Amino acid sequence: MNKSQSTVVTVGILIAVLFLSSFSSCQKGPQSTDGKEVFNIGMVTFAGYAPLYLAKEKGFFGDLDVNLKRIEEIPSIRAGMSNGDLQAYLATPDIALDTNSKPPGRAVWAIDESAGGDGVVVANDIRDLSGLKGKKIAAEPGLPPHFILLYLLYQNGLSRNDVSIQDMSTQNAAAAFASKAVDAAGIYEPYLSTAEKQRPGSRVVISSKQTPDMIVDLIFVGDDVIASRSADVTKIIEGWRKAIEFIKNNPDEANTIMAKAFNLSVSDFKDTVSGIVWTDLSDNQRLFGTDANPGPLYKNFTVVNDVLRRNRSEVYEAKPKDHLTRSFVQAIR
Repeated sequence: MNKSQSTVVTVGILIAVLFLSSFSSCQKGPQSTDGKEVFNIGMVTFAGYAPLYLAKEKGFFGDLDVNLKRIEEIPSIRAGMSNGDLQAYLATPDIALDTNSKPPGRAVWAIDESAGGDGVVVANDIRDLSGLKGKKIAAEPGLPPHFILLYLLYQNGLSRNDVSIQDMSTQNAAAAFASKAVDAAGIYEPYLSTAEKQRPGSRVVISSKQTPDMIVDLIFVGDDVIASRSADVTKIIEGWRKAIEFIKNNPDEANTIMAKAFNLSVSDFKDTVSGIVWTDLSDNQRLFGTDANPGPLYKNFTVVNDVLRRNRSEVYEAKPKDHLTRSFVQAIR
């Protein structure tokens, strides 16, 4: 073998080694600087997720390296789940299911529920909800108040085709309603209460108080992650539970840590999460139920999918059994 041939062989070996090393790394999932597998959780910026930041700050995830990744576009979160950049993501059923293809992951744990923080406010001339037909309604697509609006229409035999939905940010929707530019608005607190006060005679016709067990944030974990890293999924759940317990026993310290994670004062943080209920084991046992008696999450998953498909037929027809698993809840004794 001459020198030129030897060089070619050496380069070939190096390329093969690098390829195998890269392939092995991909198989193992994301790695931290110390070689441990990272658990990446994708989420939009929402203060309701604050206990996860508390859990990370206090070390409640144990030796698991958890990365809380803020990703504001839902399609980007789905892409992260598909390509393995994310091991889990947080979403309510309406957000998770509003897609034309099979939604990624399976819900393993409920972390919070909206308890009045999302709703629809209407002008005083809309006496009966059938009066919404043909009216201008402002809402921000992809958020729970937008879904509650669709659910309200669904309950009254209407769809988005029967009204004029104006897509805009929540802040702008509230301002448009207050200025009488629209007849109704699907918005969240504190904008919901403020808009109602600013337009005399208006009223909140539905809020998440009237949709129990429907606007629930869930931890969706990739099927491959559930199969290969179930112990890490358990650590995430344990970390959440420890954070909830810490909040109960040390509210001042907890609120200070959580507020800082969202660049809010403690007072503003408390106001922001006032319409949210953080859930623990007993809540999850009720929501997921048992094999013999499934909890309300299963029925509401179907209702949410039906509402979405009524308004957009291209939405993927999802089955609860394919996107919910109670195995992690049942494993806790």
